[in-house]
Amino acid sequence: MASVEDIGIDLGSSNVLIYARRKGIVLNEPAMLAVDHESRNVIAIGREAHKMLGREPNNIEVIRPLQKGTIQDFDMLSIMLNHFVMRVIGKHIFARPRAVMSLSASSNEIEKRQLIIGMFEAGARRTQMIDRPLAAAAGADMDITQYSGQMVADVGGATTDIAVIASGEMSARNTLGIAGDAFTDAIIRYVRLKHNLLIGFHTAEDVKCAIGTVYPLGESAVALPIAGRNLVSGLPKQIEVTREEITEAMEEPLHQMLEGLHAVIERVPPELANDVFENGILLTGGGAAMKGLPEIIAEMMKIPCRAAENPQQCVAVGCGKALERPADFDRFLGDRRKGRR
Repeated sequence: MASVEDIGIDLGSSNVLIYARRKGIVLNEPAMLAVDHESRNVIAIGREAHKMLGREPNNIEVIRPLQKGTIQDFDMLSIMLNHFVMRVIGKHIFARPRAVMSLSASSNEIEKRQLIIGMFEAGARRTQMIDRPLAAAAGADMDITQYSGQMVADVGGATTDIAVIASGEMSARNTLGIAGDAFTDAIIRYVRLKHNLLIGFHTAEDVKCAIGTVYPLGESAVALPIAGRNLVSGLPKQIEVTREEITEAMEEPLHQMLEGLHAVIERVPPELANDVFENGILLTGGGAAMKGLPEIIAEMMKIPCRAAENPQQCVAVGCGKALERPADFDRFLGDRRKGRR
């Protein structure tokens, strides 16, 4: 049985990461459930549900309770969150851990309050919220209290949270519906339109990770065989796609992301804009690992850009730091209520 430890939770649309105090990241699972259509019984959660994606039988549906940063199915989200938290902290009657959670800016106060209640039922004695860009910046070892303006873009699966931070405050912020999944969907559309081949999300994600780049890196003629269903004959077919093709496929979501970054900089005072030019842009989140992303942002925006080390873990680690250093982070935390007493 797991021992009781305070936990930090990155509740993302694509993945849930949990940080245990003094232990680091102890859980990283897809934010998915496999559900029976008729009975609404949960068949699988996390990795087991992800394995079924695209292969599920007619009576089973694989769902993401969080989509585009908003809660689509709160009941299923509660079941999933309860399952993951119980796996980490175990069942304890007297000793309940504290929790710090971060989720997308799109969530409203009612949803956040419901999540706090859900966390209490899962075993947490108190749950506090922290803004996602602040958690991401702290998890990447950025000093969020310094007066100089710093820009962070947390590129998740479904959304990208962008903010300019100075003196512990977000001077400007934007949440885009363009992130890692948008690039994967763009590959699916490209292959369908150019090659008349329908491929699944898994295949497109594998191609993106293997040879995908949004900036010319290395040999552009590198190719990868992929298989799908021919839209003309209806039969299975295998083709080869090149790195150059994948770069072309991802141009549209890339331009939308660049526009979102530009829009945030436009809204900050000139001195903070100058700070961003000097300090650069920090990329966090799983999408920040996409090949060539820091390079293309730096080239197109004429601003230094870098990806954090272990970018997918930054938000969860930032939540963990808020637990370990309460005196430093208390003013950044939201709801301090202890749930229902």
